[in-house]
Amino acid sequence: MGKVSRRIWWIATPALLAALLFQLFWLRQTYRAQQEAFIATATEAFHNAYDNSIIITARLRAGDSATEKSRYAVKTTIDVEGDDMEGLFSAGKGDITLSDTLTASDHATMVRKNIRLDTAATIEDSSALAHFVSNIFSSFTDVIPQEDTLKRYYKAELNKRDIPLIFSLLLETNTIDTVNKRPHVLIRPGMKSQERIAGVQFSGLSGYLLRKMSSAIILSVFIVVLIIGCIWILWRIIIRQERLDSMKREFISHVTHELKTPVSILQATNEALLSFRGMQDAEKTARYLRHSRAELNRLQDLIDKIMQVSREEQEHQPLRIVGTDIGTLIDDTVNRFAHLSQVMIRQELEITSPQLYTDPSAFTTILTNLIDNAVKYNDKPSREVLVAAREYPGHYSISVKDNGNGIEKQHFPYLYDKFYRVVQGDRHDIKGYGLGLSHVKALLEQLGGSMSIVSSPGNGSTFTFQLPKYEKDQVTTG
Repeated sequence: MGKVSRRIWWIATPALLAALLFQLFWLRQTYRAQQEAFIATATEAFHNAYDNSIIITARLRAGDSATEKSRYAVKTTIDVEGDDMEGLFSAGKGDITLSDTLTASDHATMVRKNIRLDTAATIEDSSALAHFVSNIFSSFTDVIPQEDTLKRYYKAELNKRDIPLIFSLLLETNTIDTVNKRPHVLIRPGMKSQERIAGVQFSGLSGYLLRKMSSAIILSVFIVVLIIGCIWILWRIIIRQERLDSMKREFISHVTHELKTPVSILQATNEALLSFRGMQDAEKTARYLRHSRAELNRLQDLIDKIMQVSREEQEHQPLRIVGTDIGTLIDDTVNRFAHLSQVMIRQELEITSPQLYTDPSAFTTILTNLIDNAVKYNDKPSREVLVAAREYPGHYSISVKDNGNGIEKQHFPYLYDKFYRVVQGDRHDIKGYGLGLSHVKALLEQLGGSMSIVSSPGNGSTFTFQLPKYEKDQVTTG
């Protein structure tokens, strides 16, 4: 791992952890807010249900039907200045009355002086009136709601608020632990009997709250995944760039060696001809000159490849699209390799219209590089190469198939990168400069073509490129 990678790692890791912690904190706060809102809603619903249940119980005691909605006159006076409670509760048919004077000096903070209510209304129509009547009965009488009635009313209140949770009521004071296992909802009905409490315990509340905040959870997960994805992409780019830098260094080292070798050979040949009377032996002179020519050709080839890289990095050169015979182009290219020993190159052409509109020089360069790779990366005693061309309605397909070493699939994404060379096993004497396929891809992009590869280790490779059909001469700048 290089210095740049380590720096990115030390920057990205804390940033990712900070993002995760922030999302967890935000989700926790959102959960608490949802929980508080639920408790407030459930408590309000429980108050309403408890009030209605108290009124129903009082009606039943008064002799009314639980479903009969009679009109009741409620009249009461609470005097907070006295010390004694003087009041009677009486319930008759169609009438519930708290009358006389009720003294409640202990609860002076809960009521105003001389509170007077004198009205006639249907109690169910007013939640405030129902709550007032319920408080009166809960504070100054022994009326308590029936559990079935309270459960029915509470379920109806929850349904109004779209809360489908299962719940259990806790009405007996001695069974409610308000410290260690506090119920989700807890109320203290009435003004005087503060020891009277009622609670509700819900089942599946956590899951319900998580479902309510599902959009927030999805958003948080999306943000975290997006951050991780960006860091992963950045990391891959950096690793790939470091790999390319390493390959560039290897390329420079390789080119330096390749430049030094022919120069050394030429220097030795020249020294032999000049200093050891090599010029007097015609056969020796011819042999030295042939060696010199071969080394000069290698040197020229290397210089050409370096120039190609330089031109590609500056700008694409315009290509001249002209009509040419595809069979002739393939023959001329294949004949360049005819002098190689233990190499057999075959052709298969399925062409009905041999007139191909392309840049002849670019086409030759593409095919030459592919055949050269097929021959170069083949360690078998008999190297076989098949060049096939087929015509389709909209394009021509040309493939180069060999019986060589093959390429592992993991190398496919990098084959067209400059300076990239496939390392096989422990071998480090990799041939070539890693520029051929990069140049091929650049030319195909200018020609509007594409490239595909099929290969596996030990079974050879097949490189196939497609070129579109043009109907007339034209110039493309890529």
